[in-house]
Amino acid sequence: MSRSRVWDGKQKNSAAGAGDVFERGIEAAAGGRRRATAFYMETLVLAAVFTAVILVLVRVFALSEQTSIQARVLTNAVRLAENAAEAVAASESVQELADLLDQGGNVILEDGALRAGYDLDMEPGREGDFCLEAEWNPQESGAGNLVRCRISVRWKDEEEPVYVLETAVYLERQAMQN
Repeated sequence: MSRSRVWDGKQKNSAAGAGDVFERGIEAAAGGRRRATAFYMETLVLAAVFTAVILVLVRVFALSEQTSIQARVLTNAVRLAENAAEAVAASESVQELADLLDQGGNVILEDGALRAGYDLDMEPGREGDFCLEAEWNPQESGAGNLVRCRISVRWKDEEEPVYVLETAVYLERQAMQN
């Protein structure tokens, strides 16, 4: 006698029930492997995206540091040129300009032009990071003398100046004779 029951859509026979459990176990295991594979793939994609974001941020921070240094150099160059322009306005000769800018022997005067050195922290020194050059060019006129001065600031050994400032000061004839 067989113990099998007829399937009526609601019940299964006992032999089919055991096989069904086995098949469901295999399907569950395969589904678990699929889920594990999907998890690993998602983790791999997440790690790749995370690595890409880190690489972009490192590059941004490196460029921002470089930009910050360039901004500091430009700011210091402008400050040096402005200070030199104020010294030009207060001077009546190139020698007086050199005396005003000289701090511990950082100024060299040659042929109506002077050169002064400063480091990155704006401390004077002959062989500094910044080289300030001022060209003193007097132009005689009837009542006095117009002096044009071209001030350029160079960074280290670069060919092009970081900043150039041109200024002029009018000196009375009486001051020129002294």
